[in-house]
Amino acid sequence: MIDSHCHLNFPDIRVDIKNIIKRCEANGVNKLLTINTNPDEFDDHLNLIKDFDNIYIAYGIHPDKVIENTYLSFADIENRIKDSRVIGIGETGLDFYHSIEFKKKQYEIFESHIRASKEFDLPIIIHQRDSEKEIIEVLKKYKNDKLKLVFHCFTGSNELLQFCIENKYYISLSGIITFKNANILRETIKNASLDLLLVETDSPFLAPTPMRGKNNEPSFVKFTADYLANFYSMKNETFYQLTDNNFYKLFSRAKEYS
Repeated sequence: MIDSHCHLNFPDIRVDIKNIIKRCEANGVNKLLTINTNPDEFDDHLNLIKDFDNIYIAYGIHPDKVIENTYLSFADIENRIKDSRVIGIGETGLDFYHSIEFKKKQYEIFESHIRASKEFDLPIIIHQRDSEKEIIEVLKKYKNDKLKLVFHCFTGSNELLQFCIENKYYISLSGIITFKNANILRETIKNASLDLLLVETDSPFLAPTPMRGKNNEPSFVKFTADYLANFYSMKNETFYQLTDNNFYKLFSRAKEYS
């Protein structure tokens, strides 16, 4: 199994990272993609994972980190991706839930990530919150570019799901799908394309049932994967293999690094 989205440099995880990786091994989680959200933290983040050859990393600026003078440097990205562990751009996107103070700047930085994805042929990891229609409108402008991307922690509408299917965009499901109050999401993802599906923890957030109330960690992706295997009437191992293959199709640089 692969946890396609976690944050290993967040305080609740980094303090216990060696034991967390051991628990991943015990649960059959053999690859992780850790997401950097602030360029100023990237060197420290990369150093954190340097002793683990089964961890990839993505480089980008989370929309929550965007302020008036935020700038995404292509030269910086080009330098960072010399390290083969860097396999994606982001997470990026639009978040109008926490703040709309720098709304215009969020758009600018989001589109900078898209251009970087095209320039360096790396997939984009998209964060969306209270911004579904706006993100769709941005992506429609790049329809002919055949962007490679994933909507992480997908909680979108059927409209967004169909938009993803039409454009061969991936979605990634988190522990939210196991929550009792996630009936609308479950109804939506019944129509998902299994060839465009990933699983994630988004740890240290959103621990799945039966781990609710605990700090989430990458080993818990097994609970989400097992839940989804049952949801889609598949054997667990078959579902693991399916989503692993999807991960490597999207993050093709990961396969080269493996």
